Amino acid sequence: MPELPEVETVRRQLAESLAGLRFVAVARAEPSMLIGGSAESLRAELPGRDVQDVSRIGKFLRVKLGGAAFLTLHLGMTGHFLVSQGRPDSEEYAFDSHTRFLFSLEPADRASENLGARSPSLTWLEFRDIRKFGRVQLTFGAPAERLSLLGPDAWKGEWGVGHLSRRLGGRRAPIKALLLDQAVLAGIGNIYADEILWEAEISPLRPAGALTPAELEVLAKEIPRRLQQGVDLLGCSISDFVDTEGQTGMFQQTLQAYGRQGQMCRRCGQTMRRVIVAGRGTAYCPGCQR
Repeated sequence: MPELPEVETVRRQLAESLAGLRFVAVARAEPSMLIGGSAESLRAELPGRDVQDVSRIGKFLRVKLGGAAFLTLHLGMTGHFLVSQGRPDSEEYAFDSHTRFLFSLEPADRASENLGARSPSLTWLEFRDIRKFGRVQLTFGAPAERLSLLGPDAWKGEWGVGHLSRRLGGRRAPIKALLLDQAVLAGIGNIYADEILWEAEISPLRPAGALTPAELEVLAKEIPRRLQQGVDLLGCSISDFVDTEGQTGMFQQTLQAYGRQGQMCRRCGQTMRRVIVAGRGTAYCPGCQR
């Protein structure tokens, strides 16, 4: 599943690719992936709205549109966006069978009477998703209400060791389970949780409330540091993730814990183990993660 660094990679690219554009048409829309609306309402409400900003919180993208509208997007487990340019009738654009949403856009400064799917040159935004777990929601006045349930952004949010102490104090759940809890911090998923805990030398099985102040300090430092590395390397592509140009990230080349069960720990030499925490496969070193 794309996590914070992968979504941030997509956000940056969409912010650049969609700047100065407005939506022309919704050529394809998957009803089962829409929240709070229908494909018909999306086709009626989205065209003519210009893209004003593309932001992110945790694993969610927020596209601010003209007319006080917002698109809230979630990539799910296997979703990704692709951006391309060209004529709508070009053979170059044979869209994939897993294209669940297909939007066309054009420069916002083009005369409004020219708005239409047959404009000479369009920008195409595809949302492909093999498993259909991604979500699209169009709202008015504010982004999707569910974003208000998220904790602060794990990478750039305003939080620190005090936040961790308050949210983890007295909790008996394993620390990894709470790192995956988007109400505690938004954006951390299975891969980065394993990496953060390995770097912090903390067992994923430790009760969260049992962490010492010193361990919380280390954790508060490692969370944004490891996420920053993921952003710098354009995300992790061990499965489905590609950016808006179809390119893979490189964070997988730096993995120290995730997926390394049965291999030698690169820090202490013991054999890495795999356990299940909060329903997720978890790799850790029993020698140096305590």
